[in-house]
Amino acid sequence: MLGALLGIIGLPVITPPVGAIRPLWTKAADLRALKSYSAAIQIYEQIARLLPQGPEPLQAVGEIYLLQHRWPLAEDAFNQALARDGDNPSALAGLASARWGQGDTLRAISLWEAALDACATGDSDTKPGSAESEIRLRLAVAYLDTQRPAEAQALLRQELTHSDSAVAHLYLAMILAPEDTNEARRHLLAIHDSGPSWITDARKYLVSALDQADAAGSKAEAAKSLGLAFVQVEEWQLANTALQRALRLDPTDAETMAFLGHVEAQLGQPAFDHLAAAVAAQPDWPMGHYLLGLYYLQQQAYEFAAEEFRATLRLDPGNAQAQADLAKAYASLGEYPAAEEALIKAVESAPRDLNFHLALIRFYSDHAYAIDRGLAAAQAAGDLAPDNAQVRDTLGWMYFLAGDPDKARLQLESALQLDPTLASAHYHVGVLYKALGEEKDARLAF
Repeated sequence: MLGALLGIIGLPVITPPVGAIRPLWTKAADLRALKSYSAAIQIYEQIARLLPQGPEPLQAVGEIYLLQHRWPLAEDAFNQALARDGDNPSALAGLASARWGQGDTLRAISLWEAALDACATGDSDTKPGSAESEIRLRLAVAYLDTQRPAEAQALLRQELTHSDSAVAHLYLAMILAPEDTNEARRHLLAIHDSGPSWITDARKYLVSALDQADAAGSKAEAAKSLGLAFVQVEEWQLANTALQRALRLDPTDAETMAFLGHVEAQLGQPAFDHLAAAVAAQPDWPMGHYLLGLYYLQQQAYEFAAEEFRATLRLDPGNAQAQADLAKAYASLGEYPAAEEALIKAVESAPRDLNFHLALIRFYSDHAYAIDRGLAAAQAAGDLAPDNAQVRDTLGWMYFLAGDPDKARLQLESALQLDPTLASAHYHVGVLYKALGEEKDARLAF
């Protein structure tokens, strides 16, 4: 921006010495590592003004906005970077991610393709290195999500000629599994145990599914096993393909119908027919009612959702998650006593599961309902997990709502010591400081 302005008024652009800018890069990187994103963005924008031809600081701004899912701001930053270097692969890939986040699938794919072409031609001054692998993998997954498995497979195989990528092995295994379980297993076994947990967890589900598929008594059961594994790892298009195949092979299988309907709901497709058919085919199966209840909850049909969750609990009384989801339906209907009762039962059904304790506390705080009981619930969670930042945050907030600012401050500041990146704790402590008249500290917290 500074370069454009100086060009307009006819003055030369003076690039400052590299040594003058290097400390700014270091400071911005440190702030970014600490997740002080707003401060990091300010430094990167300062660098962008000092280096009016360089795309890198604007790319860094875009990457932060991507982390925050602030898609339009990310798009603007990457467009500014591309105005400086129109063939920059990293900026093209960043813009693709921003478009993908906004649901513009076809545009995102075309941008990733352009980014990959830019890497291949080497026209850009940048050297993407590992960025090229990242682009290739993102594009392969996008091809999978848009039902282009052959193109995805080709990209993944190409990636494996450059690196021993765990992601490439995982997705190739998922693509190959329906047709060649042995080859799929080979790719899964090539994934190292030291990989990211989401990859090793997915490998575990898929290896188990391959074992079940190999032992299945029919092709329909084999396809269903793979489809359910894809549901576990939330690969919805792959799950849809596998479960559609299973249902074609056995149109009477209620489990296949139910999970196919659930997958269709995740993909934004019509889902009611398969879910309702599953319940009709096997009315005493609690999972069928539960998945139909989730669909009604998604559609904001809260009365129907509550009825299906009640049916689930009649068949499976100890289902804590169904109790928690029933509470969501009741709360959306304004039936707070019933919602409270359901959440208390969820906690009683799974007393060591912190998620249900937190759901109960947040119900009290979100609706400013029965603050005394909310404080007691928060104290119980504090006894269960005294070193958990989210627990300290919710306990501090309940003390604030109960009118005890001193204890609120103690818990909220402790939460931030345990997890300085916990956004809700920053917000809650900001509200506390503002209520106490500590405007400067409140502004910093916000």
